[in-house]
Amino acid sequence: MFRILLLLVWVASLGFGYEEAASGGYYAPQSTYHPLYEQRRNRLLGVYGSYSKSDSDADLHITGYESQVHSLSEKQFGFGVQVGYLLSENHRILASFEHYLKKNGFSYQVLTLGYALTPKIPNTTNWRALFGINAGLTQAKFDSGSFKIGEDSMDSLDYMGFTYGVKAGAIYALQNGELEFGIQARRLNFGEEESQVNIQGNETPTKLNLSQTSSINLYMGYNFLF
Repeated sequence: MFRILLLLVWVASLGFGYEEAASGGYYAPQSTYHPLYEQRRNRLLGVYGSYSKSDSDADLHITGYESQVHSLSEKQFGFGVQVGYLLSENHRILASFEHYLKKNGFSYQVLTLGYALTPKIPNTTNWRALFGINAGLTQAKFDSGSFKIGEDSMDSLDYMGFTYGVKAGAIYALQNGELEFGIQARRLNFGEEESQVNIQGNETPTKLNLSQTSSINLYMGYNFLF
């Protein structure tokens, strides 16, 4: 993904040109001014799609048995919305909600508040880099029967925890908004949840700890500025 961003930056830089002043002999760079950021359009509403790969070293505790570690991994598509306020061309605050679609009985959501630095990419008019941090709440769910222990299945599991992460990407300014795309890394601390599993006809209490979960997301979307 970073190679693609570098390629796009290089292609955009080819548009850098020089024009000769009327007095001749002196060359000045073309203007990098973009009217979108000069019109006081500092409110933002964005929609985007995302592809996530999440991994977890899950600790499973079953009453009467030794604890076990399960390496869980899931790839999911998701969608999100974000609202924000541009403090200036280079600084913005954002609140976002993302939902990742259910796969193998597992789904999760995140609600975050963050800050992004958006410096203009040198020698371009429409391109800006994006570097952000965010933190917030996360919720996850396993459907009943989706988490199996051998031939037996656990009841449903509902988690509520916290998350924090960083992201990097690029923004392309259009007439009335922006295209935004990038990559995001997150820590997802879902915490521990109790359930039960039927083992040899007996309902046995269990605990599944998903505090050591992380994700890598690729995303792309459009921001309306108004």
